[in-house]
Amino acid sequence: MKGAGRVVPPDDSGVPLPNRVVCSNLTPDAATGAGKWKDEDFVRAIRDGIGHDGRVLSDYMPYWNLRSMTDEDLASVIVYVRSIPAVRHQLPKTQLPEPAKVAVEPLYPTPAHAPGAPAQVLRGEYLVRIGNCASCHDGADPDGKPIPGLEFAGGQVLTGKWGTVAAQNITPDASGIGYFDEKKFIAVLRTGHVGARKLSSIMPWSYFRNMSDEDLKAIFAYLRTLTPVQHRVDNTEPPTYCHRCRNRHGFGERNWAARDP
Repeated sequence: MKGAGRVVPPDDSGVPLPNRVVCSNLTPDAATGAGKWKDEDFVRAIRDGIGHDGRVLSDYMPYWNLRSMTDEDLASVIVYVRSIPAVRHQLPKTQLPEPAKVAVEPLYPTPAHAPGAPAQVLRGEYLVRIGNCASCHDGADPDGKPIPGLEFAGGQVLTGKWGTVAAQNITPDASGIGYFDEKKFIAVLRTGHVGARKLSSIMPWSYFRNMSDEDLKAIFAYLRTLTPVQHRVDNTEPPTYCHRCRNRHGFGERNWAARDP
């Protein structure tokens, strides 16, 4: 069933029944998949958020980040998808309570560097953007609205089949991953463990583990350039109210907003 699509459970998509979000069958099956799609159909979906049938794609598909892919990388993705064995898998259509709108800018933008930054850092920035890291790791309030000053500082509470966890602070602050070195960062992404602690399955390390050492080093190099943000988030501790992000997460009581006494 690789690449054959699925109906996303409401708890994952955030779209309640009777509506639904459906991930398309991308295998080369001509009847139920992407076998009749042209290269331009893939490009338009990834660059513009428009499906092969002309509909606006749900924001469950993070095309506003994927559109940053280079032409060469995008072409490689298309070639790879066409190589997946065809699977006949009929799926219903996505049904939303109101029409989706094309996202011109990402809700959680990735902090960018000037073109003159080191090549390794620019490569890491590129990978972090198309990897959609900010959508979970940027600080956001309980309504999902980004909080300025909490970029990559975690705190978003994510609930689903993995349980309830808060995204971690991955800035180079002591409350984030300031104690990581390059070797430790790669080990965490390869093994899914920080020491004896296992990462939640909502963190897609099982995909990232397949990246090359060079790309993982580039991501780490980019993260080290971020502004350190003090925001304590610990999923091993009981959740308490956080005045900084207004969510409830471990060590929330240890964080205070600038306006608080």
